[in-house]
Amino acid sequence: MQVRSWMAAVVLMAGSTVLISGVARSQKSGSDQTPPSAEGQDAGTPKTQDSQNPSVQDKRPTPNTQTVELNLLIAGLGQDGCEVEIKPGNRSCRFQPQHLRVETQGKAKFVFRDIELRGADRNCTFAITVHETGQASRTIYRGFRIGSRLTPGPVSQGAQSFTCYMNSPSKLAGLEPTGQTRR
Repeated sequence: MQVRSWMAAVVLMAGSTVLISGVARSQKSGSDQTPPSAEGQDAGTPKTQDSQNPSVQDKRPTPNTQTVELNLLIAGLGQDGCEVEIKPGNRSCRFQPQHLRVETQGKAKFVFRDIELRGADRNCTFAITVHETGQASRTIYRGFRIGSRLTPGPVSQGAQSFTCYMNSPSKLAGLEPTGQTRR
């Protein structure tokens, strides 16, 4: 009987040792571990990226880029106009920010090329900041859902466009209540 209990204790110790060592290995940082494919290769030959296997370049994901045209209409601008800065409104899309001087008419057209969508919902949010002299700058956020491409190759369709209507900071400052009631 004592042999059987001793054998059971050995089996339990070996099993717990294997379990604990597996957990400890998974806790190591990536620089300490060697990749499994490197064990079978020669350690003395230098490794070059993509020169031995040209199909690796084909496997890399290409970013899903789109082109969007934003028509901006600002009501109530003064004689000096304003400065407009447009940048990404959240992390689900990426594009280069743009700055433009908008004249008194309040009409501007922005073309954003190479918008990279990072989310599955295909939404792109624009943070539009209006800097008008003598007023505090104002930022508004506008979202646009970008349609999916029909062909995965080069862009065969034109840019998708949308129009954004907004009021200037000076017009909004005149509408703020000053303590009296308007009827």
